[in-house]
Amino acid sequence: MSVELNQTIAEASLDKLNDIIVPPLVGFFPLAPGWYIVFLLIVALLFHFAYQRYETYKKEQYRRDAEEELEALNDKNRENTIALLSLAKRVGISAYGREAIVPLNGDAWWDFMEEHSNATVNSDTRASIEKLLYEEDIAFDVCVFDTVFLMVSQWIETHKVVPHV
Repeated sequence: MSVELNQTIAEASLDKLNDIIVPPLVGFFPLAPGWYIVFLLIVALLFHFAYQRYETYKKEQYRRDAEEELEALNDKNRENTIALLSLAKRVGISAYGREAIVPLNGDAWWDFMEEHSNATVNSDTRASIEKLLYEEDIAFDVCVFDTVFLMVSQWIETHKVVPHV
């Protein structure tokens, strides 16, 4: 039995082993048809989101223009205070439409601004603005300008336009 065992061991010797034949690697291309569909869907989604982003950018152009105009109105005088109030109204018209904004004046306009943004207009500021707009001989107050400037900048930055359903 030892002769047969020695012969079997000799036949199974590592010296007599040949290399294993490895099959060629599987390439990535050509892909299965399902992968082409997945890639087309991904590209379509990317175009869709890019288009939505572009549309949002175009819709927000009035806000960027208003911020530029706001920066230009930083000289503290009566005319710039009135121009700031006009800018706030024009932003409202651009965002909500002429039909919704033009009829609003006085407390209705201030309430609308407070309701649709983080801007706050207290009763003292409202009274000061009314005097500034309708009384010619009133002295210019820098505090009123600062308050109006802050209010208009908050209005421009934080007003929220609710899409029509």
